[in-house]
Amino acid sequence: MKTKHINLFFPQWQGAGGKELLKGAIEIREKYIKDDYSFIEIPVDDEDIDQVINNIFGYDKILKQLKYANKLVTEQNPDTIFTVGGGCDVELIPVSYINNKLKGDMTVIWLDAHGDLNTPESSPSKLFHGMPLRTLLGDGDDEIVNTTFSKLSTNQLVLIGQRDLDDPEKDYINEHKIDLITVEEAISNIDKTIERIKSKGSKDIYVHIDLDVLDLKEFPYVMVPSPGGIKIKVFMELLKQLRNNFNIVGLSLLEFAPSAGEEMEILSEIISMGAV
Repeated sequence: MKTKHINLFFPQWQGAGGKELLKGAIEIREKYIKDDYSFIEIPVDDEDIDQVINNIFGYDKILKQLKYANKLVTEQNPDTIFTVGGGCDVELIPVSYINNKLKGDMTVIWLDAHGDLNTPESSPSKLFHGMPLRTLLGDGDDEIVNTTFSKLSTNQLVLIGQRDLDDPEKDYINEHKIDLITVEEAISNIDKTIERIKSKGSKDIYVHIDLDVLDLKEFPYVMVPSPGGIKIKVFMELLKQLRNNFNIVGLSLLEFAPSAGEEMEILSEIISMGAV
């Protein structure tokens, strides 16, 4: 049976507090996507934000955009999704949609320097791009949680590359025994990483990519830089092995900050992998 795929351009920036991610998403579209691929765009408000509502900065804009994205994806009814953002918070829609489609039989690979596991109450910054994974697990603002199609369980998660975690996130990871593969572990043995993901038991995976998972010296164009990270060459080999060993039902490219014109081959490679 033929599957339906969509490419989603969702440059939501409010979750990061400033418009750098909007500018970064536009740079990706103009420089790397161009006319080579067809994308469905989620319109985002470009007005400045200054309010914290329900412990979330830019709450009203974020909620409105997520509701729109939910409606659009529902109408499209795809089987697979490639998403270009924008911040990590755009993941609420594609991840929860695909998870619902597969009735929870998928593993979510969260490639990110951060945990994204804060709640509105625990977040020191009140920036929503630090909360999406926790929201996908069903914890957070009720209105925003209700924009999701399903809830993840912690045993569906494999975190890779996290090295900048808030204390409440560390506590949550430890309490729920969430699988976390460090940068050092990922670099030293990709085969072992693949085996750990296989142990989850799902052939279908969703691959979340926050570009700050990469080595900061090699890829500095991110919103929340963190020293260290995975070398680009190793990262691309990991993606290749994920593609060879699993069925990638969802992929994202997120948190790109403007590059001042530098050409980054890795962006083209990820887009060619995800876009159809």
